[in-house]
Amino acid sequence: MIERAPDLPDHFLVLERRESFGDYARTYGDAISAHYENRGVVVVPHMPIRFDLDFFQGIEFPPQLKKIGTANGLEKPVVRRSDGKLSVDTTHPLVGLFGNMSMAAYAQSQIASFNGQLRTGLALLFPHYRSLEEGNITWRLTETVEEGLHLDVFKGGKPLPQPSKSRHRVKIFINIDREPRRWRTSRDLPGLLKACRGALPGELPDEINVVNDVIDKLGVLKSQPCHNVAYPTMSAVFVNAEVVAHEVVYGRRMVAGEFGCAREDMLDPARHTHAAMRAWLEDAGYRIAPDAAAFAAGYEHLKGSYQKIVESRGA
Repeated sequence: MIERAPDLPDHFLVLERRESFGDYARTYGDAISAHYENRGVVVVPHMPIRFDLDFFQGIEFPPQLKKIGTANGLEKPVVRRSDGKLSVDTTHPLVGLFGNMSMAAYAQSQIASFNGQLRTGLALLFPHYRSLEEGNITWRLTETVEEGLHLDVFKGGKPLPQPSKSRHRVKIFINIDREPRRWRTSRDLPGLLKACRGALPGELPDEINVVNDVIDKLGVLKSQPCHNVAYPTMSAVFVNAEVVAHEVVYGRRMVAGEFGCAREDMLDPARHTHAAMRAWLEDAGYRIAPDAAAFAAGYEHLKGSYQKIVESRGA
């Protein structure tokens, strides 16, 4: 299931199989939260969620709907009630996908059930995260092949607004395909800042989203060693993809959940990624750019010269 690279830290916590979220919680307690907050990867061998797995293994979404989810109305009812009358919501994404009312309604009911069980499960696995709120639960029923090692970037690599940066991000990826989902993972962000020193600009802003965009676009991750992970049907990984380099090598069907909670709910608020970024930069020997927005705006103009440096060093 995991081929560990000998020249990388072993950042995996592999749980033993349990048949309920309560059993996982009783067995591991705070160990799951602690490992996750330390930028580790938590592997869950069996997600105890009941739904019509066989039905969804026969469905494929078009590429333009690769990351459709609750934020797009995927979970809302297909039938709506207005002025005392029931009617099909023809704007519902599943109605458009299936073109069949019965299939759309059935898929919606199964998705809503799955998502509800996931929310309940997360409350048990992360009991201290009392303010946990959902960002999106996406149903990615589209084939993905070698997407490239990367760190997650949002809003085009611009500085994130304070409300977003103040939240502790919790991400889970659940394989619902018949075949194992194959991943690669590499260093965490503080490790990358040190390993890529000299191939990145000497001055970087105290903004994870901007720095991640720089790292991704310069291609410095191509030379990094990787662990190989293959997780089978109904197993899952928890990983903060914002600060752990990762890549989907091959996968066809997956449910991804993104949630956030207040920093104060963390077991160790000092491990909050955005709060720790300045120390990571300073520890790796970077100067702090005074204006993150200006850096992000000017980066496209400067990217060519930085890219030449990277290519000359074979990164």
